[in-house]
Amino acid sequence: MNIETALKIVKEYGVILKEDPIKNIQGRLLSLLPYDKDTIKEAIKVDLTYVGTAEPRDEKLFKTLQLSFLQLASFVPDKSVIPFKVDIALGAEDVCHSYYNYLVECEKVNKDIIEQTSLLVEELDLFCQDNGL
Repeated sequence: MNIETALKIVKEYGVILKEDPIKNIQGRLLSLLPYDKDTIKEAIKVDLTYVGTAEPRDEKLFKTLQLSFLQLASFVPDKSVIPFKVDIALGAEDVCHSYYNYLVECEKVNKDIIEQTSLLVEELDLFCQDNGL
């Protein structure tokens, strides 16, 4: 992938990351991504290489790209995103158990996000090592 294409993809992805997150929701909708995760990862790697080898190196931009890479883990299939619906919880006979059940569902999504983040950390570390970044 050339640098111009990578910059375009990362810029479009960055717009999604800068949007105010939806409140009371666990995970981010995968359908919000402008490209598939692999394409975005490749673009970020191209940009990391460019920024990481530039003189002088822009550390803030380098770290921002790394964080953006890891944030891909928070984008989960739309059906896996768990919104908390206050009206439904308040309408339940047992508000406490209703909220507890929501948290249990969130725990499952969080576990997946943490596992995916761990894989992305390993991939990013290996990429940076292999490319002297």
